[in-house]
Amino acid sequence: MNIDELRKHFFSLEFSQKKNFIVNLKQKLEGKKSTAHESFLEECVRTYNAEVRARNKEAGFAPKPPPEISPDSFAKALATLIYGGAKGNVKSRLIGKWQRDPDDGDFYYTFNPDGSFETNEFDGDSPILIGNFTVSPDNVVLMEPHDKLKFTSLMFSQTGDSLIIAMKDGLSYEYKKRR
Repeated sequence: MNIDELRKHFFSLEFSQKKNFIVNLKQKLEGKKSTAHESFLEECVRTYNAEVRARNKEAGFAPKPPPEISPDSFAKALATLIYGGAKGNVKSRLIGKWQRDPDDGDFYYTFNPDGSFETNEFDGDSPILIGNFTVSPDNVVLMEPHDKLKFTSLMFSQTGDSLIIAMKDGLSYEYKKRR
C-alpha cells in the first residue's frame, strides 16, 4: 500500500482503532529504511496525540501550565539545543542504563540496542515497565506504551553523560549514565 492509501485508511479509522494502526505500522517498519513511511508514522502519532489532547479538553482535563525553569536547567536545555546533536544520533546516545540520584529514589531507564527499554518510573501496578522505542531520522523518540510513562521530554547534557527528563508534573530530573 502506498502512503496516500495508508493515510486515507488511517483517517477513516475510529479513534479507538488508530493506536493499533500506529503500533502495527511501527512493527512493520522495524528494520526497514523508508524515510517516507517513517515520516508518515510520525504524522499518524502527531494526529493521534492531537486527538487525545482534544478529547481530554472536551472531558474537562485542563493541560498543566508549563513548568517554571531554574536558570541552571535553562542553561542545560540551551546547551542541549545548541550542542546536543554534536555527538552522534540520539539512539546511540540513549543506549545504556540511566539512573537518578539515589537521594531522589532508585529510579532508572535502561535503553537497549534492540529498541527495547525498561523503567521503574511509570504509572502502573507492576514494579517495572518494559516497552519499545524508536528514533526517527530527525531524532524524535517514540516510546510505547506512551500512556504509562511519566515524562514529557528528554534532553542530553552537552557532555552526553547525563539525561535531563521533564516529568508530567512539571519537575525535571537529571539521570546519569551508569553503563
